[in-house]
Amino acid sequence: MLLGSILFIISLAAASAIPRADGACTNPAVRKEWRELTDAERVEYLRAAVCLRGLPKEKYPDVDVVTTRLDDLVYTHFTLNSQIHFVANFLPWHRWYVKLHEDLLRTECGFNGTQPYWDWSIDADAENTPNSPLFDPVTGFGGDGKRTSSDELGFQRCVVDGPFANTNLTLGMGWPYVNDNSNRLHCFTREFNGGMGTDANGNSIIGDMQAGAYNSRVMNTIYAFDNFPAMVGMLEGLPHAQIHSIIFGDMGPATSPNEPLFFLHHSNIDRAWAKWQGRNATRLADYAGFQDADKTIPASITDTMPVMELSDNEPIVKDYMDTQAGPLCYTYSSM
Repeated sequence: MLLGSILFIISLAAASAIPRADGACTNPAVRKEWRELTDAERVEYLRAAVCLRGLPKEKYPDVDVVTTRLDDLVYTHFTLNSQIHFVANFLPWHRWYVKLHEDLLRTECGFNGTQPYWDWSIDADAENTPNSPLFDPVTGFGGDGKRTSSDELGFQRCVVDGPFANTNLTLGMGWPYVNDNSNRLHCFTREFNGGMGTDANGNSIIGDMQAGAYNSRVMNTIYAFDNFPAMVGMLEGLPHAQIHSIIFGDMGPATSPNEPLFFLHHSNIDRAWAKWQGRNATRLADYAGFQDADKTIPASITDTMPVMELSDNEPIVKDYMDTQAGPLCYTYSSM
């Protein structure tokens, strides 16, 4: 899924001026940046996120490695990897996916808030991502993985603080073979890095965690593009991919929804798209590119999006172009 900091610009195709999804949205819910939440709101979100990881699966009865409700989402994302990354539907598909996650937190775990986002450009501008409050062990998601005394593969580096400490996962391989395309029981892990290799002890050199790949300068360049393929190409290829890479561990491979920060990260990616759209009718219908990585099947705003067993009906791209129309009714605290 991740191609480092390679800029991948999806080839152009003319966007059809198809009306946005029907529906009234007069009082949109407001998704807030993690730092804007009250202490109670942070506690509530973390509680619900832990809850979803503890519920039994409802999908994929014949897939033994799918065991929890969150696994339903992780397995779908993993299996559809090449159909939802570096293709035109990357943004609308993940908009649908993050909303599904938010809905499951509400309906199955009693969550009473909205999906928060992580504006990592704040940390990048301060060149202080390793100390972001999102990694706080008490008020955030816990910190970097730590080496353990275990000699069992998958349990040699684990996140040992925060609400997700010592969580066991069945999808993905865990450390040190994070990128291997297989599954085994492993502990939830991270491996912060700055893309500068390892030190004399074999530990990743963290540095500023490649802050120059996702700071305000990069985002302003993305916002300046005047067409969807160019905008999404840089958004997916640079800040999106780099956040996955710098956290690494379970955030690295296509099973990355194992990482609870995945949903805050993708909420921020969704916010960037919504900000670029800017409530502008032309931008709200601007969608082009290809359905496949080989660029043989032109994309259309009327395309359906693959979801496997997560939904009885395949969502249509045009219904997920606007956060305030059709099945959606939300906005962001900072646009």
